[in-house]
Amino acid sequence: MNAKKLISAVLSAFVIAVSSLSYTLPNTNADYSRVSVHDPSVVKLEEGGYFIIGSHLGAARSDDMMNWRSAANSNLGSTRTTFFRNIYSDLAVPEKWSNTTNGYNLAGNMWAPDIIYNKEMGKYCMYLSVNGQVWNSSIVLCTADKIEGPYSYQGTIVYSGFTNNAVNNVKDTDVPKVLGNSPDISRYLSNGSWNASYGTNAIDPAVFYDENGNLWMVYGSWFGGIYMLELDEKTGLRDYNVKYETIPNVSDAYMGKKAAGGNYVSGEGPYIEYMKAPNSDKGYYYLFVSYGFFNSNGGYNMRIFRSEKPDGPFVDQNGNRAIYPRGGDNIRGNIGERLMSNYQWSCNPKPFKAQGHNSALMDDDGKLYVVYHTKFDDNWGAHEVRVHQLIMNEDGWITAAPYEYSGETLSDDGHAMSAVIGDYDFIFHSLDQKFENEKSADVEKPHTITLNEDGTVTGHVTGTWLIKDGTPNMTISFGGVTYKGAFLVQSDESATQTKRMTFTATGNNTCVWGSKRSAYNAADDIVKPVEIPDGKYTLKNVNSGLYIADNNGNIVQSARQSWSIKSAGDGEYIITDSSEMALTVDNSSAIDGANVLLADFTGDKSQRFRLRDNHDGSYSFLTLASGGLRCLDVYEISTEDGANICQWEFWNGSGQQFILEEVKDVAGDINADGELSVADLVMMQSFLLGGTHLTDWKAGDLCKDDRIDTFDLCLLRQILIS
Repeated sequence: MNAKKLISAVLSAFVIAVSSLSYTLPNTNADYSRVSVHDPSVVKLEEGGYFIIGSHLGAARSDDMMNWRSAANSNLGSTRTTFFRNIYSDLAVPEKWSNTTNGYNLAGNMWAPDIIYNKEMGKYCMYLSVNGQVWNSSIVLCTADKIEGPYSYQGTIVYSGFTNNAVNNVKDTDVPKVLGNSPDISRYLSNGSWNASYGTNAIDPAVFYDENGNLWMVYGSWFGGIYMLELDEKTGLRDYNVKYETIPNVSDAYMGKKAAGGNYVSGEGPYIEYMKAPNSDKGYYYLFVSYGFFNSNGGYNMRIFRSEKPDGPFVDQNGNRAIYPRGGDNIRGNIGERLMSNYQWSCNPKPFKAQGHNSALMDDDGKLYVVYHTKFDDNWGAHEVRVHQLIMNEDGWITAAPYEYSGETLSDDGHAMSAVIGDYDFIFHSLDQKFENEKSADVEKPHTITLNEDGTVTGHVTGTWLIKDGTPNMTISFGGVTYKGAFLVQSDESATQTKRMTFTATGNNTCVWGSKRSAYNAADDIVKPVEIPDGKYTLKNVNSGLYIADNNGNIVQSARQSWSIKSAGDGEYIITDSSEMALTVDNSSAIDGANVLLADFTGDKSQRFRLRDNHDGSYSFLTLASGGLRCLDVYEISTEDGANICQWEFWNGSGQQFILEEVKDVAGDINADGELSVADLVMMQSFLLGGTHLTDWKAGDLCKDDRIDTFDLCLLRQILIS
């Protein structure tokens, strides 16, 4: 691809300048810390948290997939990062192969690395592209004990650009080891130079373990296509015992098995991740490939294929193979599920453009993510890392959530009809979105549709829709295509991060998004009212382990205290203390931060709550004062004793989740509820008068010997008089 050669120097200069900077970008929300890492590849760390590495050794860490901070000193540039002690000496072998053109600098040609932890080796393995200007590239393995380095060169996996000439001679590669001495390399050559219409460029590696523990590498860019090689799990290098036949558009004895592309069509940044839906035994290997030119007006976009086997064949929703049997322009084509187009929600000050060169992750909790870089409408301008949750539909096809990830989770029991019907902003991610490279590119903007209660869709498109009972799964049909996906409550990307009902769905290789125009109201989204028996309970916060408690009339989190919870009808509850003072939102306020206190019982909306079952053993208490939009909240998710309880917008964070512990007075079990009761006093009296031998009562170190003695009596007396 001539364009790629011409702009590689420009890309190097640009990306190296902003490869891992932390700074304010056009779409920054106050609650997010952002970085710029081009071609981000994600790693779930053994010790917890997430790590991304990208071109020119940009890198960042995150604990939550939302807030990123620069890592490995990558903000200081590729020559000062901790990944290597000295890139020029540590990577002298691959640099020699690629440094054959005037003005070449290794610092600007370390492209799209991928890191994986090899348990058998006990090492972090970095697979790094060392780019050359005339396809004389290589992918090398470097290892380290720590993910941030320092890394040491271990060997080269694969070469491209080899010839029979004095420069980049095939004898300086491992080709003879694979093909034999004096190998026939005529198929890789055209007029004595590298035949780019057949051979790929040895860059953009992505390494993964399959479900049987075998190690694979997918790699390549444009030209001859995307290939796969099996690696040796013990060394992390190429497994030379695995042989490949040379069959056109199937495999090549040196480059490996063909996975995608070829015949000079676009396609780069391959990434393969095994993913499956939660609670499902059926998974697939998903191949992501970026089509187009990577500048903001180059039509760059992510495509998805899948296979039941790690090495393919990979197909799209319509059964099209990822391998191209002939040339052509595939950037706006209909092969491959297009994850998203250039787009702009009304809350985004600038369009998101040229999203691509992504990685993906199936996390330990089953959540799926896509991690990519996006650019804006300022050609060759800034870029930033974005993360969206991926949703797998009932057919096993994945589609991205409409807004970036903000901690949201799919509902376990679906959604109420009242929560999903209404007017939506609707984005259709066109397969053939128009662009003129380096000059202009179309942007999809939202239109209005309405999901009606009778199952019809009206507005910009007309058709039908439905939600499957007891699940978030939904379909929307129009124009002869049925799109399958799910509803998901998300925060939008406005400064206020308003919670909205959204949907994402895919069909015919096309994805569609919807975002409800009115704010999400959790009180409207109770599929089945939570019913608990009237009685005494303690309310323990999931995050702090402390309890909702009274502090001179103000409600805080502190020591264990019991409350009476009683039904007020219609799924609403009143919470009172032993003196029948009621938990109350001050002044019936509907705003964030409104204080919660004890007040005389009136039974009005300031004292009424609806319980939301979080399906993890915890509940959230939605306040009727806010119309159910807000709930009881530990201020700033504090773990401190005495932290204030207030009302805050419901987002299902741990500071809003409480475990209900039922309190019962059990005869003989003194102080079981944290309070001294009449039953406790009666039992103590019987023990004191009767000199009873105790076999079960061990609380407070009393009666360790199963007998009441003088020491025990003194302790009991202290309890009684206190």
